[in-house]
Amino acid sequence: MRALRMAVRSIASAPWTSSIVVATLALGVGANAAVFGVVNSLLLRSLPIAEPDRLVTVSSDFAIGHGFKAGVGWKHAMWTRLLDSAHPFDGVLAWAQPSLDVSPGGERQPVNGLVVSGSFFEVLRVPAHIGRTIVPADDRRGGGADGLVAVISDRFWERRFNRRMDAVGSSIALDGVPFTIVGVAPSWFLGLEVGQAFDVAISLGAAASVRSTRSLVDDSPRFGLTVLLRLKPEQSIEQATAAMRALQPAILGVPPEKMADVRPPFLREPYVAVPAPTGTSDFSRLRTRYQRSLMVLLGLVGLVLLIACLNIATVMLARANARRYEIGVRMALGATRAQLWPQLLLESLLLSAVGAAIGLVFASWGSALLVGQLSRLNTQIVLDLKPDAVVIGFTAVVASFTTILFGVAPALHATRVRPVTALRGRAGGRGDDGAARPTSVLMAAQLSLSLVLVLGAALFVRTFERLVHAPLGFDADRVLLASIDTGRVPASPEARTKLYQGIADAIARVPGVERAAPSTFTPLSEATRAPLITRAEHAEAVIGPGWLETYGTRVIAGRGFSPDDTATSATVAVVNQSYVRRFLPDTPPLGQLAGGRTIVGVAADAVFASVRGGPKPTIYRPLTQAAGTRAPDSTTITISIRAASGPPTSLIRPVAEAATTVDPRLTFTFATLEKEVGASIAQERVLASIAGVFALLALLLAALGLFGLTAYAVNRRRFELGVRIALGAQRGHILAIVLKRSLVVTAAGLAAGIGVALLAARYVGAMLYGVAPFDVPTLLGVMGLLAAVAVVAALIPARSAVAIDPLLALRSE
Repeated sequence: MRALRMAVRSIASAPWTSSIVVATLALGVGANAAVFGVVNSLLLRSLPIAEPDRLVTVSSDFAIGHGFKAGVGWKHAMWTRLLDSAHPFDGVLAWAQPSLDVSPGGERQPVNGLVVSGSFFEVLRVPAHIGRTIVPADDRRGGGADGLVAVISDRFWERRFNRRMDAVGSSIALDGVPFTIVGVAPSWFLGLEVGQAFDVAISLGAAASVRSTRSLVDDSPRFGLTVLLRLKPEQSIEQATAAMRALQPAILGVPPEKMADVRPPFLREPYVAVPAPTGTSDFSRLRTRYQRSLMVLLGLVGLVLLIACLNIATVMLARANARRYEIGVRMALGATRAQLWPQLLLESLLLSAVGAAIGLVFASWGSALLVGQLSRLNTQIVLDLKPDAVVIGFTAVVASFTTILFGVAPALHATRVRPVTALRGRAGGRGDDGAARPTSVLMAAQLSLSLVLVLGAALFVRTFERLVHAPLGFDADRVLLASIDTGRVPASPEARTKLYQGIADAIARVPGVERAAPSTFTPLSEATRAPLITRAEHAEAVIGPGWLETYGTRVIAGRGFSPDDTATSATVAVVNQSYVRRFLPDTPPLGQLAGGRTIVGVAADAVFASVRGGPKPTIYRPLTQAAGTRAPDSTTITISIRAASGPPTSLIRPVAEAATTVDPRLTFTFATLEKEVGASIAQERVLASIAGVFALLALLLAALGLFGLTAYAVNRRRFELGVRIALGAQRGHILAIVLKRSLVVTAAGLAAGIGVALLAARYVGAMLYGVAPFDVPTLLGVMGLLAAVAVVAALIPARSAVAIDPLLALRSE
């Protein structure tokens, strides 16, 4: 306690220095805790349920190799057979997470649905907050004794019902079908899909009554369900794998000797039980999408913390040098280094603890800000960001690391002083050199890390800039996208195709609309990318007449589609330039066959699936000849609308009115193509902006460090410089003496930084676009920027050396 009191008094005796150290640490530790908080919530945190370590999912080596931890999916018939043979486990459950519509009509109100087996909440041990959960008796076609029932999430309860207790027992329409709300889930349960919180849960049996979820339970080719198992106590993963492999033939509905005949082939892959205590991310792909970016951000904030610690260590070394007299007196009175060293280290520990506590407060805000930036268009990421034991433990480890990093060297240096030297008033030349040498090393290390950080940020900014200006092959500034669901309109597939074109024609007649055309996909759209049928060698897309013109994609040869291309006319296709270059390089394309269709036109290349991937060989098919290319239950069409002038959002109201005149049962959502394009590179934008902020912080810390280093050198050599000026030294000569050390330190730091950057460049290479990992112009630009910052930072205190009054300097000694 005595050492603690003395440490507090010592910190309080230098309030400005202590405040700067705490603020710098709070920023560095808080930034690390903020990024780690998101990493923990998305990648590491276990589900908030009873015994999550006993949860496993069923996958295969094939699925895991393609990035699907939870397997390629299950059909309802496979799930039913497993349910009949689930005795080896403590429980089994199945679920899917489709989008549902809660609007009565008109503009859609999409919510995150959760289709679950009757055992879902029971196996997970999740009770209802109010009311009850879904039980096996509800899992029947048409519903159980209470009819079609639903459980809503706590978030949806607050958003739609303002937490009114009468929500339980009320009715809610899902895709136009009424359901009775029987319960509200607890606030801590967001579902099993990490980052995508559910809003409304219904049973698998009830899903048969809803058009958008019917394919999950009907005899369709869709593998839409995910299966999880709860292991029995003491049951191992290996035992679960063996049990599932023994059940695999029965689950697939074939005798064991017929497994080789199972189609598709990936179903023959032996089952593998995979631990799933943290849930899954196979629907949203959030973990796959953001894992590398988050790891890079964690590395960047780690560099920021290292730079901050090196900066603080420099300050603490200077402070320790100023305390030589105090420490010399203590040692002269009998104190040993073993007694003084822990006390000085305790001061650093207190500063770290205060900085870490403030940093945790900053981290909660920073994590929420980062998640908000990562959320894409129409994709709201929901994570539990409350600090848990893992985040607090991480922060404690970081705080302890910072204590060691910036506290040990100053403590060792301060206790190395000889009492007789300290009591004389000044240590002499060699003592000062001993203090200056470590600060120079620390400053060089700080500059080398700053070079790596600023270079990385520059590469990410250039990547984002290249993606923004990458040629797309279409115009994105005046196109409005109307996603229209016709599921509530009873019609045959043929009649529905005519309905799609009728809606497009009605919208085309709206004043201010230049063109309107239907299609089953839109460029770079997450929501509608699935209908782009990806083949091994090319892609196929279904579009209506005028679609290419709506997007401003030129037809280079032949023609586009017209109303004369009907279901009874000759089957035709339009291909892009990439298709011609790859498959018809030496043949006139018009009149040739592509996918069994006659090529009638060649369109310019355009980017659809990914800006990074660029154009790929594509076959366009007319919507009227799209039989067999869409799922039988697909009822959604996208109408792309080109505004004659002005912002396309001004057309939303008249377009909605025109669509409802065709049929009032239509539901729709709107988005601009420009925002869709921006959303497709949102990850790069976030990485570039956050890395840029960290780079500016690194530059600021480097400038402050060099300023302090030069100011310390001027103060240390004040007597010497006064003598030189008294003897007639010129202004330029004094400046050169003072700046020499700073410039040498800067050169050494930049040289070391090049080597570190070479090692780090390999890791970020896959995240760059249009720029090499070790781009020489970018490296030279960053080195020039750091050198300029170093010169300016050092020049300010160096100029004060020229103004030293020789008489005052000599008197001070």
